[in-house]
Amino acid sequence: MLSERKKKILCAVVDGYIESATPISSKEIMQSALPNCSSATIRNELSALESMGYLIQPHVSAGRIPSQRAFRIYVDELMNYERLSDEETNLIVKYLTHQVDTVEEMVERVAKVLSEITHLPALVLKEDNLDIITSIKLLDLDNGKALVVIVTDCRVLKDSFVDLPEHFTSGMLKSAQDWLNKIFVGKRISDFLNYNFPFELVNDQFGDFNKFFKRIVDTLKRESLTHSMQLSTVGENKIFEHVEYKDSEKAKQFLDTVEQKELICELLYCDQDGTTVKIDKEDAVLEGCSLVKSNVQLGENISGSIGVIGPVRMNYKRVVAVVDKISKILNYVINSKR
Repeated sequence: MLSERKKKILCAVVDGYIESATPISSKEIMQSALPNCSSATIRNELSALESMGYLIQPHVSAGRIPSQRAFRIYVDELMNYERLSDEETNLIVKYLTHQVDTVEEMVERVAKVLSEITHLPALVLKEDNLDIITSIKLLDLDNGKALVVIVTDCRVLKDSFVDLPEHFTSGMLKSAQDWLNKIFVGKRISDFLNYNFPFELVNDQFGDFNKFFKRIVDTLKRESLTHSMQLSTVGENKIFEHVEYKDSEKAKQFLDTVEQKELICELLYCDQDGTTVKIDKEDAVLEGCSLVKSNVQLGENISGSIGVIGPVRMNYKRVVAVVDKISKILNYVINSKR
């Protein structure tokens, strides 16, 4: 449990680091947050926060920078949202209430205004809610492989293959098919995205074949990303505005990763209401990156997610406020049109 003073110091370090991208000293903390505290007291608190895993001291003589854990508690407990200006709110309203003829036009507008206000690459994921799974079939091809067929109320998806384990009988394949149908029939294809494989359900029945079942579920996830999701990105070049990506190799790495549709769709997909923040690789985000996202309505029976991706040292107060405001206005506009 952090004391109020430790929270103030931690908040000052995170805010200062977001602003300057340099280690924050005890003197800077005293000036910005604790004018009545001595430098010695602040240094002691900084040492304590460092030993607790919240701060990092890059060099012996340097100030401190926040750890991933510090950013997490900052986002969850310490920061206050920044209030958008009337001009920015009016810009969002103008973009989202302008007459559009297609969902694709709306997606383009949302991505553009999101990137323009946050100065970060914007991501919009469109999901088709109407595709419901009616059956899953596993067909033995007699060559050590099985064809995975997903039948929905709208189409048949049958381009995916999995390797069959040695000694896997046709009876076991039928049992695997029955198990998958029991779990997924009646659900949307996109429900695979956040599905965590329940190993305990198959341990007793299939013994050493857990990896096979995980491969099947991973295949179903890939199908959901390929066929039920459409990803739009805008403003990738804005990443160069941030000091973390002045290094050309890091920038290239970031841009290459953003082009990986399956990875970004899985990160961006939301199965809960409200705006959420994923930070660094501990939250399954790219190393050195954070993702702020929210679920939205993009049209009648068409849902999706919006978000921005950028350095862990992003201005969360502002970015969270922008994503939250856009999602609320967009949902209001779509529901009003209904």
